[in-house]
Amino acid sequence: MAAPKNHYATLGVPETATADEIKKAYRKLAKKYHPDVTGNDKAKTAKFKEFTEANEVLSDERKRKEYDAVRKNPFAGARGGGFPGGAGGFAGGAGGIDLDELFAQFGGGGKRGRVRVDPGGGGFGDMFGGGFAAEAPRARKGEDISARLEVELPEAALGAEKTISVDGHRSLKIKIPAGITPGKTIRLQGQGQPMPRGQAGDLLVEIVEKPHPRFRRKADAPQDIEVDIPIPLDVALLGGKADVPTLEATTLMLTIPANTSSGKKLRLRGKGAVTKEGRGDLYAVVSVQLPTELSPEAKSALEAFAKLIRPA
Repeated sequence: MAAPKNHYATLGVPETATADEIKKAYRKLAKKYHPDVTGNDKAKTAKFKEFTEANEVLSDERKRKEYDAVRKNPFAGARGGGFPGGAGGFAGGAGGIDLDELFAQFGGGGKRGRVRVDPGGGGFGDMFGGGFAAEAPRARKGEDISARLEVELPEAALGAEKTISVDGHRSLKIKIPAGITPGKTIRLQGQGQPMPRGQAGDLLVEIVEKPHPRFRRKADAPQDIEVDIPIPLDVALLGGKADVPTLEATTLMLTIPANTSSGKKLRLRGKGAVTKEGRGDLYAVVSVQLPTELSPEAKSALEAFAKLIRPA
């Protein structure tokens, strides 16, 4: 029989740790290795599952007592060759316990078998305080399912509700939280792989942001959004007004200062993506549009203007 995992070492606490010390150790590790933080990194997700398994055993007073008993002497109280049922034998009839399920919560593995609990004492019933004879093993959890969901930049910046197809036959509505950034994962508990007589796994949805025809995030500040606005040459030179589209699909009137050149960024405060600290800003990036054709009068006037502004 394989020795159970050392849950104390997994959490980094001594065997004498109090319930509060165990809770603090688990919370510290969970914050670091949670899939929502690690981007569903496989290695770190596996560690997170180990920490969670250890916490589930050690944070429960009864489970911890049974676990400690198994670690100290897994054969204590057994008759004959060390297993209940006498002469070291496995019994496969009614009233047996599934060894896979029995040791799953303690991290044990091995080949599945059935072993009969002796209600009169001296077997596994005594070794575990009778708990496993009276209570069914803890249900297992189904596998998690990963999926990708494409969203528009305004949907990610302001929040939205989307429908996602799972396994080609299920449609689920999912709420996109405002301010989510590309690559983040949303966890839908119980929407993963089902498990007979157990708990279904989770659905892990990775957010993918599609390129937008007008809006884009600033490279150094994803909460700030940029949008190009074309303005005519006369407005660029003399100043004027221009319409600026917003993430809410409305427009704002923006004052363009005189002598504004292409590439100039004019900030609209609080019109960017939502964050925990508030909203980012929207930057209108000016693009000066030159006329494609000039009338003789316009050309003459422009030539006169050029003479006026050129140094002597």
